[in-house]
Amino acid sequence: MAKTPQKKTAQSKTTSPFKDIKLFESEITSFINKFKATVVTHSKRVSDYFEMSCYNLIVRFYENNGYSVTIQNLKKGEYVYKCSPAGIQSNYSFFLITKNYGKKTLEFEVQHNLATQSSFNKEVFTNPDISVIKKGTSKTTTNYYAINRRFSYVKNSDLITFFEVKNFNPFPELIFNFIGIVNELRKEILTNSATAKRPIHLAPSLMVSGKPNRQTIRIKKSLEERYCINIMYDLFDSGVSTFSKKKQADLRITGKLIS
Repeated sequence: MAKTPQKKTAQSKTTSPFKDIKLFESEITSFINKFKATVVTHSKRVSDYFEMSCYNLIVRFYENNGYSVTIQNLKKGEYVYKCSPAGIQSNYSFFLITKNYGKKTLEFEVQHNLATQSSFNKEVFTNPDISVIKKGTSKTTTNYYAINRRFSYVKNSDLITFFEVKNFNPFPELIFNFIGIVNELRKEILTNSATAKRPIHLAPSLMVSGKPNRQTIRIKKSLEERYCINIMYDLFDSGVSTFSKKKQADLRITGKLIS
């Protein structure tokens, strides 16, 4: 006698690194509406919506840590996320974060898919999903490609921190690849030098949608003990909680004075 197929329970669904796009759309729209703006979301990929959601969580971190947050570069009153490395940065929106430090007002931008110069070679670039840079330091050139195509980037010296977003269940190679990117962009982080200087910034982080297993939990613990980084799992279910004021002390931070 054939067995009757069992319906998926809510518990079984949460083990997947995927989430309903409508839930993401609601969360993202609600976040942008808070700043009295609307949002353009043309993507049909869950991975893009997860990336937008993580971008918003980063902005929330800075809000929770006393930064003033404003939207910049709206297009006809709408926020336009940059969900691909392609395109010129000036065609997309971003957040400006501002913090007073003594008599200084320090300003940074939270940028999306901006090419970043290697700390080893000025002619080599990679694209972190989300980055925090010094205000006004995004540049556009036609000298990178052989066909005079425009290319947006930031110098390594103007990069403050960055974040990689992965819509997967975590696995060892994914995590160790992130360490390679940290080495390329912020090699000093591998000395585990989390400073107490202000203003604070969130340390370079790997943000993963899916749930870890025993092995990836061990890898996270080992790497976070060695380096000033964050490895975040299960952000579909725990993203808001992970970035709440109550839990922000669990996140590794870094900081440096900006002259």
